[in-house]
Amino acid sequence: MKHKQNLTFKQRLNKNFINALGWRTNHKYVVFESDDWGSIRMPNREFYNYLLSKDYPVDKVYFDKYDALEDSADLSNLFEVLSSVKDKNNHPAVFTPLCVVANPDFKKIESSGFSEYYFETTLQTYLQYPGAENTQSTALQGIKDKIWVPQFHAREHIQSNRYLKALQSGKELEMECFRNHAVLGFVNSDIDYFPAFAIDSRNDINDRSKNIKEGIVLFNEMYGYLPISFCPPCGIINTELFDTFSEEGVWGLQAGQYFSPEGNGTIKHFQYKWGHKNKNGQIFSRRNCTFEPARDHNIDWADRCMKEIEIAFRWGKPACINTHRVSYIGRIFKENRDDSLKQLEVLLKKIVKRWPDVEFISSDFLFNIIKSDKR
Repeated sequence: MKHKQNLTFKQRLNKNFINALGWRTNHKYVVFESDDWGSIRMPNREFYNYLLSKDYPVDKVYFDKYDALEDSADLSNLFEVLSSVKDKNNHPAVFTPLCVVANPDFKKIESSGFSEYYFETTLQTYLQYPGAENTQSTALQGIKDKIWVPQFHAREHIQSNRYLKALQSGKELEMECFRNHAVLGFVNSDIDYFPAFAIDSRNDINDRSKNIKEGIVLFNEMYGYLPISFCPPCGIINTELFDTFSEEGVWGLQAGQYFSPEGNGTIKHFQYKWGHKNKNGQIFSRRNCTFEPARDHNIDWADRCMKEIEIAFRWGKPACINTHRVSYIGRIFKENRDDSLKQLEVLLKKIVKRWPDVEFISSDFLFNIIKSDKR
């Protein structure tokens, strides 16, 4: 039996703080924002078991244990749950996946002697993974059915310059993962290459800007439309890159709080209120609820999330639920996906029962509502 987890005093204080300020609405909107789709992580169960046999603590990081490239079964099972629960307008629940559109091209990187970074598109990656060959067509059907509305995460979920440095170090475990096409968090503690937009020097600004522009072109090719919103991987971005996103037509900024590496070791923490507009006219929202079953399958996440939704609605805010791809993946452990989907179904049913006037919407829809509000 899953145990209920009450919010601590500090958590309640934080939730009330981020909901108290900024734009408000009389509607009860629910938005699911889910990061990391399209990226690689653990390639298969065999490599996971191999790492365990070598006493590597791969089971201690839930992203490394459960997360992997999605396949068509992952999407189909998720879509079935989303379609099963309707809001007051008879609309099904909808996910806004934050997608990457590329991954490392391991063969080309190795051929360069680890001196140059190369990428392949996520569509190419899908064709290399068993069960993922039809993932794209399944995703496009979800878009057509209005339960799957992708927005932009990054070109890929790694900072390519940092990744090359990690490979050039020749660390045995890093190279073993490279040979098995695994990109794992526990491997390299001194080089964190997951924040795709992290800046280590002023020269990185132009490189990351190019990454954004190429990524948005690939996003358009993959989904047939341009994104209007994004959330930076790991919540880390240099604020100068907001200019590049603005130039590319991206004006909705998810999450609302960013750590900004300035290239000199300094990290600044920014807090943006609901509906805040920067100098480019880009609008900020906040993720104010959490639903992450893969983090701990013993917790009643539906109950916890309901408490956070109640706080959001009390302050006249949408419930923007942070939920990562890792909870919906069955490639490594099928039971991870199955349990998460059961909890998601419970959550959706609790939401419509508790608030019959609820409306399920996507992130882009929410940003357009905020933009059109003249108050």
